[in-house]
Amino acid sequence: MNKKAFLGIALIFVVSASMIPASAAEGDIIPAFYINLLSPNTNPARNQWAALMENQLPKIGIGIAFHESTGWGNIMPRTWAYPVGEEGKFDYIPTYEDGGYDILFVGWSWGLDWDPTGLYDSASIVPAGDNMYQYSNPTFDEKLVEYTTELDDTARIAKAKELQAILYDDLPAITLIYPREVFGFSKALSGIDTLLLGTSAHRPENWRTTEADSTITYALPAELTEYNIFVQESYYDAQWMSCVYYGLFGRSQDEHLMVPVLADSYTVSDDKLVFTVDISPDAYFSNGDPVTAYDVDYTYELHMTPAVASSSYGYLTTFFEDNDSIVALDDDTVQFTLKQPYAFALGLLSYGIINKNLVQAYIDENGYDMGALDTALVTGAGPYMLDINDYDTATSTVTLHPNPHWALTDDDLVESLIFTFISGKDTAIAALADGTVDIVDSQYAPVESDYEGIDANVVVAKTPATQEMAINLKHPIIGTGELTPAGTADAAKSIRKAISHAVPRDTIVTEILQGLGAPGVNPMPDASVGFDTSLEPYTYDLELAKSLIEAAGYTLETETAVKTGIAGLVFISFLGVASLVALRRFRK
Repeated sequence: MNKKAFLGIALIFVVSASMIPASAAEGDIIPAFYINLLSPNTNPARNQWAALMENQLPKIGIGIAFHESTGWGNIMPRTWAYPVGEEGKFDYIPTYEDGGYDILFVGWSWGLDWDPTGLYDSASIVPAGDNMYQYSNPTFDEKLVEYTTELDDTARIAKAKELQAILYDDLPAITLIYPREVFGFSKALSGIDTLLLGTSAHRPENWRTTEADSTITYALPAELTEYNIFVQESYYDAQWMSCVYYGLFGRSQDEHLMVPVLADSYTVSDDKLVFTVDISPDAYFSNGDPVTAYDVDYTYELHMTPAVASSSYGYLTTFFEDNDSIVALDDDTVQFTLKQPYAFALGLLSYGIINKNLVQAYIDENGYDMGALDTALVTGAGPYMLDINDYDTATSTVTLHPNPHWALTDDDLVESLIFTFISGKDTAIAALADGTVDIVDSQYAPVESDYEGIDANVVVAKTPATQEMAINLKHPIIGTGELTPAGTADAAKSIRKAISHAVPRDTIVTEILQGLGAPGVNPMPDASVGFDTSLEPYTYDLELAKSLIEAAGYTLETETAVKTGIAGLVFISFLGVASLVALRRFRK
């Protein structure tokens, strides 16, 4: 699972006065019980919907005792880093009052392949993993194993929908929204899959332009500073590298499934551990050398050699025992042996392949220092190539030209792809308007209105991410239900459903996100492969929500007289902001 908590460093708290009432007036519902809210103060939009929910929950009889909006340095010890089982501590993550949390507002960034292992399975409950929800459902655990070991796309997608249905009903997380991002494109362009573009998995051999100069210029909001795939960590450099380095497999446009690219065919052993791949006879590096199994073997050997310091080392060694797990059987056949069956194994086989003859000679002379701009290190087998003279460090511009030996597709390629740094959203959009650039990247964080009056195609694209309210399922009311009048787990689930029905998702999307989102349904992003479109967001219905609170055994009553006081208290904690904790999770 490739996911990370959305973190930042901005200490900004934006609250609309209309969102938090100053007092509880006659006719307001008397809280049936109280909970505490915990939210990171690192995302201005999330700050707003956290404040909105602080106002919403009292409308259905859930009082807010305290809302702490704080930095990750204060959140981590209450959640993932809670010292479970240590002396004087609980053997689980307790309620907020006891040092844990009740509800946490958090966002997750996933991949196109959704793997919730490590987050929702029983074996990963904190401290063993990242399941700080403390969610445990044996049926989910069983189906998760089936899902993450199923190699057939159709069968796996069906199993993904079963998992989503369980999470949709159990609600360990109440998914609020799915974020969106905006790209600006010249109307001369076609063939670009925006979801693949936004995840650096694009297929530029399909890109076309009707412009006479046959050039596509791509504006990026950050400088290009990384020269090859062994040092690449930046999204911005990945955008051009994804055009130069191709792997055995890649994403198909539209369906986004993994399909052969440099590979011609492959077979899998009965135990699902051994993948034997035949390389396409039409796969060539940009210098004319054919791609061989020895190039593939050497590429993975370097990634899994600690001295190279590849950012993929930890991920690959999770699935491959060592370099002996990848073996060239002959010039055209390479064999991969996994530690355990893995549904997304073809993703492991999608790393950009480098030319062994060139890179090995470079390493023999220079060692494992991969930080140089050198022809050996930028010779790939993708549809485009980089001449190191076309990497302009002064202007942070990379110009690519077609790989003259590309033979995996028949259509002519665009003559030039130019990736360039342009500082500032307004400047980039102005460049699109006057025809200087053809693509304005979504990372400029524009909204649709920024493009008003410009003759361009503005695309609101999905992104594999979620924003949610995480529930502590050890909470005696909203988690276990033991302290509800009914005293059952079903009562707690009824309350969680009530909370979900109290979320005005459309308001969050239209008013807070300015349309750049979609109502959340379940923890799987709607951009990921296998999302269940038959599931609908929980409707915004306060009356239904109140009835679900009553179904848990509570009797909801209303105020009969005006009561003074502050209904909502939001505590902005400055403690721990300096020690920002970046939560990165790589469990696949």
